[in-house]
Amino acid sequence: MEKQVRETYYKAYRGALEEQLVQKNYDWVCKLHRELVIRICAQIPKRADLHDTIAENMDPVLFKQQLENDCYKGDDFHKMVNYVYEWIKKLCSPARDTEVQASLDALYASMGNGDTFGKLVPAFIFGVHEHLDQIEQDKKEFLNKVYKHK
Repeated sequence: MEKQVRETYYKAYRGALEEQLVQKNYDWVCKLHRELVIRICAQIPKRADLHDTIAENMDPVLFKQQLENDCYKGDDFHKMVNYVYEWIKKLCSPARDTEVQASLDALYASMGNGDTFGKLVPAFIFGVHEHLDQIEQDKKEFLNKVYKHK
């Protein structure tokens, strides 16, 4: 039952986000973009230098301006996908490498099949958030094991 509710929720969420993108209403996707920056940075605390690098490469203000001025192109999206997935690969457990690569390959396949920006963005955002959730869960489990053995 829980799985069915989750799937229904995600489907509705993706549909709503896609509709916003089709209507060129970028507020929501800009908030989600900013949230990705924050969540990635949260995985590397006490590294202001890396936070600055991430913020420069994923500049939320520039991202919003490009979208609003119709200057954000497929190549820009491709670069962002690569950049974010590079960080995901660095942050995740090596045991997760295969599933991260499969997620990235599926996104590349969608890009190659000509899926619209409205379809690609939700797939990207959901995929990245899922990986970030897994990274957080793996860290939590690791810390529980470490502190349990003390």
